[in-house]
Amino acid sequence: MVHWSDTFWGEGNRGYEVLSTNVKNGGIAIEEFQRFLNENLQYESVYCKNLSRLQAQLLKVQHVGTFTPIWHSIRELLEKIALAHSTTVTHYQDLLREIHNYHDSYLKKVKTSIQKDPDIARTAELISQLNNALNTVNKAKEQYHTIGLDYERTKRSGSNLTNGSSTPIPQDNSTSSSIAQTALNTLTSSSRQIERLEKKFRQSHDEYKASIEKYNLLRNDFEKRFYD
Repeated sequence: MVHWSDTFWGEGNRGYEVLSTNVKNGGIAIEEFQRFLNENLQYESVYCKNLSRLQAQLLKVQHVGTFTPIWHSIRELLEKIALAHSTTVTHYQDLLREIHNYHDSYLKKVKTSIQKDPDIARTAELISQLNNALNTVNKAKEQYHTIGLDYERTKRSGSNLTNGSSTPIPQDNSTSSSIAQTALNTLTSSSRQIERLEKKFRQSHDEYKASIEKYNLLRNDFEKRFYD
């Protein structure tokens, strides 16, 4: 079964953004096509003028002698070529006129039907919120994993300190007392650090979870707008 989100969202969840960009760039595409047609029209017009000059020269030539049939053939050929290019120029002019009218109607439609449509505006707003929510999810995820790694590393380090301090080492009384005090201070500091990291880890977990929930709500709202 084909799911809507798999076919529309596309790479990077940018389905609607791609459609919106295509609509905005539609006017640019039309203008580029107009420029292309204008350039072709100019080339064809220049070529037609050159052919007309050649035809005018042929009319001045005395078609007598050995080359008379060739001159007639050249004149007929030039007439056919000139007619073909003249027809092409006319087609380009008609097409440019239609493209110009289409461009005007397209811009009016975009301005009246798309830019001022409250439903489309709301969808664009949802897209912006969705992108922001996705960025928040990624940042929260990265922070959650980073703090989690620090937390686990500190826990293992504290566990090693606890195991090491429980191993009896023969020493005199003063040395034993000093070592015990140092170990106690180290364990206390390590325990406090573990507690702080544990608190940060739980907080980052809650923030990560909340960001995912917010993103899912926005995405469901966005998909529902298209289903409806």
